Amino acid sequence: MRATIVLGTVALALAGCQSAEEKHAAETGEIEVTNAKTEQVAKLIKAAAPKTAVKPGLWKAELRIEAVDVGPGGDGARQLQLAKSLEREATECKTAEQLKPFDISKLEKAAGACTFVRYVSKGGKVDAEIQCSKKASEPGTTLLINGTNSATGFDVVTENRTGTKGQRGYSLLRMRSTGTRVGECAAQAKG
Repeated sequence: MRATIVLGTVALALAGCQSAEEKHAAETGEIEVTNAKTEQVAKLIKAAAPKTAVKPGLWKAELRIEAVDVGPGGDGARQLQLAKSLEREATECKTAEQLKPFDISKLEKAAGACTFVRYVSKGGKVDAEIQCSKKASEPGTTLLINGTNSATGFDVVTENRTGTKGQRGYSLLRMRSTGTRVGECAAQAKG
């Protein structure tokens, strides 16, 4: 009897650790926050994951570079050509593990401390503005993400801006990622 009471108390205490936003994300798969830190958004994405899971199978995906701007004094045409070499198109089998959401907590390792000015993921749409900075003395980076997503497809534009337009050190890269689940994976031959 005492063990049952202790277990019940522990379960209630653990349930109380989840924020109202995390509960909402877990129940609906929807996220809507402003001026949030990376840790908070990472928790919400993890909570929403079961409701927003992408279906494993055969996927056709493309990555296209839409724009490159390296600011004054830069060779924009050369940079665009280099960026275009990163474009990809593939049709391949993807597992549930491969289709898990990007671990947003890894963003700060590359971009510095980040604030999600807004992050909205609901109704099959995603809209985000993320501002990151490694050092206060350096120009920060702004990431803009906008598009649609579902269990069987996505179409997302990501824009990465560093510095101030028209000034030295400015750069912009805009890319579009699209994907469609086109079927089941072929069974692997047994040998």
